[in-house]
Amino acid sequence: MGASVHLDVFEASNTVGGRTQFFHYENQTYELGASILHEQNQYFRDYADKLAKEDGAPTQRAAMRDGGPAAVYDGRRFVFNESDWTVVNLYNIMRRYGLSYFWLRSAPRSMLQRYLRLYELEREGRAYETPEALLGAVGLHKATQRSLRAELKARVGVGKGAQRLAAELVAGINHVQYNQGNDINAFAGMVSLLPTIDGRLFRLEKGNARLPAALLGASGANVTRARVTEIARQRDGTFSLSLRPGGRSAADEAEEVVGGYAAVVLATPLERSGGLCLKGVGPAPRERRFQRTVTTFVRGRLDPAYFGVARLPAEYILTAEGAGTPFSVISRLRTFVDGSRLYKLFSAAPMADAQLAALFRNASRVAEHDWAAAYPVFGAPEGFAPFQLAEGLMYVSAWENAASAMEMAAVAARNCALLVQRHLHRLAGGAPASAPDPGAASN
Repeated sequence: MGASVHLDVFEASNTVGGRTQFFHYENQTYELGASILHEQNQYFRDYADKLAKEDGAPTQRAAMRDGGPAAVYDGRRFVFNESDWTVVNLYNIMRRYGLSYFWLRSAPRSMLQRYLRLYELEREGRAYETPEALLGAVGLHKATQRSLRAELKARVGVGKGAQRLAAELVAGINHVQYNQGNDINAFAGMVSLLPTIDGRLFRLEKGNARLPAALLGASGANVTRARVTEIARQRDGTFSLSLRPGGRSAADEAEEVVGGYAAVVLATPLERSGGLCLKGVGPAPRERRFQRTVTTFVRGRLDPAYFGVARLPAEYILTAEGAGTPFSVISRLRTFVDGSRLYKLFSAAPMADAQLAALFRNASRVAEHDWAAAYPVFGAPEGFAPFQLAEGLMYVSAWENAASAMEMAAVAARNCALLVQRHLHRLAGGAPASAPDPGAASN
């Protein structure tokens, strides 16, 4: 858009980056949220490489966990144990899940190939006013209109192996990625399964939160810590914002009004915006529900007795559908010289001290973060708010209930930037720089 565009960013919290939060422990950085990046996440991969180049060093990739096999626990026993030996692992998979496993291997990759088309469309400057149109342009909208459970039944049937695959492997992976089960929409399900099937994952050694902070710095934006309480469209088509300085939310705080904005981009879910009011822009989108996820880091040793075994088959433990455990997943991150280990747990509620004491020997709670809105609660059929809430007002989070990921946010942000570009071009008296494809949402 050129250097003539003045960009103001209003951030209600103490730090930028939303869910990309981290902490330091024993000279290492650990992600509290937004921890997964994939090598084919083109925007974030390129951002990471650019940041590394500016640092004068290669991109620092870090492992997602401390290696070792995985196991699936159903609340009574381990129903599947991964092997370090490929042949043994394949034999165990085929014996328990049959040919349905090959669908699990192929379906997420097929989805990825369609998703990669989005980058080409955005490079061409195409902008889409709705998630339905953007997803439809690459043939992915229909996947948001049916559940993963229904997709599994249609693709792999209801045989014993297929039922086990759905209840154990698929549900276990969904618990890892979204802390939800198989009733999520099929597109979110494919996004959830992809990191396990195509494990080209990485995170930044010094924390993924460096990326949004660095990008914001490179944009030349004027960043102000303030909570936006109202976005109002004026008669001349410009926008004014009502602010509470410092991000405070108390109702009796004095507000400041700033105006004259040609365009506004809302870069947070409306449901989590603290009651943000939209005036003069039509009805607000319907509210979505969000999934609570608590991330807990524990130092100690997993106790095999909790699982009813003498020796653990793995220290990366997924939970099957209906397991009834207080945790969704446990993963080992690091082994210390004293033999103790650092684990990361996901749960739907905070883990009580008694629960940790039952799970671990010599448990020590290192860190905890309670994400009240870690992800949307996915379902089917999904309905979406538009990316363009009004002429000049864009909404990045509109398609987060299709699937939630950092790269999904980046693709949506690029689309919103293209919509802003088109809007500014119109204000300047030019023809539209890009336009949605008619009928794209039919796919």
